[in-house]
Amino acid sequence: MTASDSAWQTRAQHLVDDLRARGEIRSDAIAQAMATVPRHRFITGYYNGAQRIPVTPNAPSPDLLERAYSNTGIMVHLPSDPAGTPSSSSQPAVMARMLEAARLAPGMRVMEIGAGTGWNAALIAHITGEPVSSIEASPVIAAETRASLARNAIAVTVRCGDGYHGAPDDGPFDRILVTCGIAGISPHWLAQLAPGGTIVAPLAHGGLHPLAVITETTARLVAFADFMPATGPLYAGARPAATRLPRPATTTIPIPALNPQTTYRDLWMYLAAHDPRTTCAAAHGTSNYSGCAVVDPTTTAAVFVRPDHLAPIPGDASPALAATTHRHIARWRALGEPPLTTLSSQLRTTGSPSHPIFAPNAWALDAPTEPAPEQPGAPDSPVSRSAAQ
Repeated sequence: MTASDSAWQTRAQHLVDDLRARGEIRSDAIAQAMATVPRHRFITGYYNGAQRIPVTPNAPSPDLLERAYSNTGIMVHLPSDPAGTPSSSSQPAVMARMLEAARLAPGMRVMEIGAGTGWNAALIAHITGEPVSSIEASPVIAAETRASLARNAIAVTVRCGDGYHGAPDDGPFDRILVTCGIAGISPHWLAQLAPGGTIVAPLAHGGLHPLAVITETTARLVAFADFMPATGPLYAGARPAATRLPRPATTTIPIPALNPQTTYRDLWMYLAAHDPRTTCAAAHGTSNYSGCAVVDPTTTAAVFVRPDHLAPIPGDASPALAATTHRHIARWRALGEPPLTTLSSQLRTTGSPSHPIFAPNAWALDAPTEPAPEQPGAPDSPVSRSAAQ
């Protein structure tokens, strides 16, 4: 073992230990894969701001090792560079959640939609011991990924094309893993899925792309996450996330404090299931307001949902929207603060006739006694307010 090997393996083991302590990794197979398959050897360059820094995977710099074995995503392509599309090595915690949700086992055949750097496919191949089929839309990224996989002697077939069509010549597949945000499932994937197989995909919901497990005609949320959105028919009908909003008004509405890493995320997904205006937003000129927001494009009203308060933006319609949101939160608390994993939806056909997709119809809690969702625009009840800090 060289000094370089020792350096990355020590860092990789520390990353795995951290992810296990946080509950992101639960199985020995995933822990062993992430500690064994070197992430840095799948990166040939990364962005530090707007500057792309080329690297030599087999001779990693200290900075590359620091980035590769930290729990952070690494941007490797921007739309402005030759790849023509953004691409990253996803945050290891998010990848661990996806692999855990897939419940991979030796002997399984897997199709991956979105090749990225190839590290995720390499992890899958390590766990299953079988060749993986990966579909990548960008010719530049596909070529880089093939080279990285070959350099690391990993059995993955990278096909360049529209992931919507899958890989009919390589199936059937026991699992299909999607590494880009989508609005719905391609019927081609369902046709290429083996009996009893499942799909793990980030479905557009609440301005983000939480992970869902799809079996037959049902989708169930399994983990909070966000991914870069797909293009083309796979994203048809998805409402883009709001990006920037005016700063909130000078008054806020208190709510019982939530854990930003757990119950706040559960509430976000619940709100999105009960009010389609729920999205992800940030306020101009401040870093204090970024995350869940409810935005009504017809009235320009909006309210930021923070872990301990609601913050309406200025405007006559925003207080009423905040009151409606406050009632949804009260209902969620009365139901026992159900986690996002209790939300599921039947899939319905949508999209264009030539490129249909199967998208969630209406997310609902498992509890059969859940009150009916309140409709946007219903009469509002007064809520207390406190001065903003």
